[in-house]
Amino acid sequence: MKSKLLTLAKKFGTPLYVYDLKHIYKNLSALQTAFNQNIQIHYAMKANNYSPLLKKLAQKQIGVDVVSMGEMSLALKSGFKPSKIIFSGVAKTEDEIRFAIKSGIFLLNVESPQELERIGKLSLKHRKMTDVGFRLNPDVNPHTHPYITTGFKENKFGMDKSFLPELVRILKKYNKSLNLISLGFHIGSQLTKIAPYEEAVKKSIPIYKNLLSKGFKLKHFDIGGGIGIPYQNEKTININQYATSIQKLLRPLNCQIHCEPGRLLVGEAGYLLTKVEYVKRTPFKNFVVVNTGMHHLIRPALYNAFHGVENLSRKNKRKIKVDIVGPICESSDFIAKNRLLSPPHQGDILVIYNVGAYGATMASYYNMHVYPKEILT
Repeated sequence: MKSKLLTLAKKFGTPLYVYDLKHIYKNLSALQTAFNQNIQIHYAMKANNYSPLLKKLAQKQIGVDVVSMGEMSLALKSGFKPSKIIFSGVAKTEDEIRFAIKSGIFLLNVESPQELERIGKLSLKHRKMTDVGFRLNPDVNPHTHPYITTGFKENKFGMDKSFLPELVRILKKYNKSLNLISLGFHIGSQLTKIAPYEEAVKKSIPIYKNLLSKGFKLKHFDIGGGIGIPYQNEKTININQYATSIQKLLRPLNCQIHCEPGRLLVGEAGYLLTKVEYVKRTPFKNFVVVNTGMHHLIRPALYNAFHGVENLSRKNKRKIKVDIVGPICESSDFIAKNRLLSPPHQGDILVIYNVGAYGATMASYYNMHVYPKEILT
């Protein structure tokens, strides 16, 4: 793969995002196999929205999870069936909800009573029966970075059981335009332990049963996404154990299980290639200045996230300690600090690993640098 990456850098230039389709298919197959196909996968598009990749995933007959009208439009253009689209997100506008209703998507995940009221009104106005699901906030600590927890009581996402009386009232009010069919959660991102998922499921099951007892015909249970990948040799979740545990807990409900993996499918399959523009040695630091940075990969600046970096142009066993920094006029513009790297030279090609998720989708035009090209191999 390393020689292939060097060839691609020479052919397409840098910075360059490269996505390995075979690796993505392998990850998808592993998840489907772990659940014995008893799961409906909805790829979380926010992780990576590269259109050629979306088209390939749509051909696999899986679904997609979207969080905006832009993502929904792209999903439809990329070949995803409306019947396999879940629309999530805490701030759905009237235009977005209207577009979802008219498109006939599978489900709108509801995050607040006011949102449910809005969906009910718009569905009634357009004489549509809209399927909805409730996103719970089960107050589970996922033990991940605080910026990517989404199922803790202090987070803006989802609803706890105290919301149920008001939600039931709204459902009854709009019984000709709202149909509750799903319950679920998404507790965070980059999770490395099964226990938080198990806790969230156990807390959600009584609510599911309570809604069934009130006459709502729930058929679907959504376990969200968020399974982590090994950025720095972390011990991550065993997919087979995860699937076995979840299915055992949910078997009594006799429901269809849904999930929304993003990073799990694409994270490790992505590479960011960059060129060394300058090597600047000071009495305190060795700076490797490259032609990419926080505008193309914000995770190190935003989360202090680790991404492996390797000098593809040098195979020197001797390493030196360097800071790998970019061209942006911010001191937070770095890819890696105090990292051991084969001694770099001007013009060398470096590869940054595990950028298939939340790399290009979080990129910006800050300082008006050219946006990197993306390719699927």
